[in-house]
Amino acid sequence: MLSVFIIAMILIMPITNITVASQKQRVNPSRKELEKRIEEIARKRGIPSVLLKAIARVESVYKHFNTDGTVFTGSRGSIGLMQIHNRGAGFDTNKLKYDIDYNIDAGAEMLLRKWNVAVDKLPDVGNMDPNVLENWYFALWAYNGWAKSNNPNMRLKKYTYPELIQKILKEEYNQDITLIPPKWLPKSGLPDKSTKYNTPNPIHKGDIEFYKPGDTVKVDVNTTLMVRNNPGGASIGKFSNGAILDVLEGPKLNKGYYYYKVKKSSGNMTGWVAGNWIEKAEDVVSKPPEVSNENLPFEDIADSWSKEYIVYLNNHDIVKPREQNFNPDMYISREELCDILARALKLEAENYALIYDDVDEISPWALESVKALDKSGYIYGFVDNKFRPEHYVTREEMAVILTRIMGKRDVQYELPLKDAVLIEESAMDSVKNVYDRGLMKGDSDGLFNPKEKLTKAETCKIVYELLNKKS
Repeated sequence: MLSVFIIAMILIMPITNITVASQKQRVNPSRKELEKRIEEIARKRGIPSVLLKAIARVESVYKHFNTDGTVFTGSRGSIGLMQIHNRGAGFDTNKLKYDIDYNIDAGAEMLLRKWNVAVDKLPDVGNMDPNVLENWYFALWAYNGWAKSNNPNMRLKKYTYPELIQKILKEEYNQDITLIPPKWLPKSGLPDKSTKYNTPNPIHKGDIEFYKPGDTVKVDVNTTLMVRNNPGGASIGKFSNGAILDVLEGPKLNKGYYYYKVKKSSGNMTGWVAGNWIEKAEDVVSKPPEVSNENLPFEDIADSWSKEYIVYLNNHDIVKPREQNFNPDMYISREELCDILARALKLEAENYALIYDDVDEISPWALESVKALDKSGYIYGFVDNKFRPEHYVTREEMAVILTRIMGKRDVQYELPLKDAVLIEESAMDSVKNVYDRGLMKGDSDGLFNPKEKLTKAETCKIVYELLNKKS
């Protein structure tokens, strides 16, 4: 049963599209920044982060790009920071080269494949608790291949791979790890894969991320995550990538994996999943309660995907009916957006005066809201001193407004969007901000569509999530 589980999980990384930067733009982030990104990926993948950092140090000395902007490549074609050999590994070579986070995640996956591969399983160490550094001995041995040169009794090289990791851990991270004693290993060749070794003492704990009942998590896999009837048990279904789950029980250790009993937030499926392919959903907001088509505030929203969002905002006096139809698929104007945001954020004008040349063109019902947004600094006019109240709001313009409201995060990674080059330079940090927060992610084709006009339906969903993220 475990073999089926591992085969199903072997490709764990979400597939994203990337925009390849020009060669001049390709520079290595600082070691501090790379270590931070490795830590985040390792912990959620169920790997002690210090081990994955040490692997990056051994493999590339924390280098992904050469000084001329080309990708750092090993003598046998290994790629980038984690030195991934992609022959038959199933990764996207282009992403390995130009998406550093993807490369790190690939390194995590390669280590996990060595941790408990169905076809080529390695010897077990202790109870295979992944949060014990010592239990990773044979997975580390095999990171670059299951080779006899890593048998310390043969001394075919100055340091075996586990010894290199041990050296880096001690010298650069002040972290001890106890290796399997050479006397436990065969005098030559490779250990029998069916052998079970005790965990050598003293043991040292890692920092993998654990979840508790009541946490909200989301699925982070390439395709689907298998749901089981108990930890390591029979499959009873699958969760798709991005699915939002509520943690009910766990963690429970079974054959090298920590399992959690979860329930899909928007459905009834309940079962056990491995913690390596879920992550804390701090920025995720559950959908509003479902509503029937009876007594809707607008006549034309019954079949809209945004019905629940519109009704929620209406119930909270944010979206006000001015006519029978809401026109959810119509574009939203600047004055309409101001009216919604002023109500949502409870902003007031307080005798504030607008100085735009086209003030008379602002609808009376929107005037106080425009004043409130302008006073707050969340929206501005144009260089010709006009507000243009009927101008439709584009997606990148909305990103700028949202960033002014929420504040800016320092997002270091490149956007995994095909059309990132179309985003105005002045809006790029704002788009990164809303993308990182999950407020605006783009479509299923990997396009953000920065110049596309925002619909009223999209606006209601964004404003709903904005309110819940701020609370």
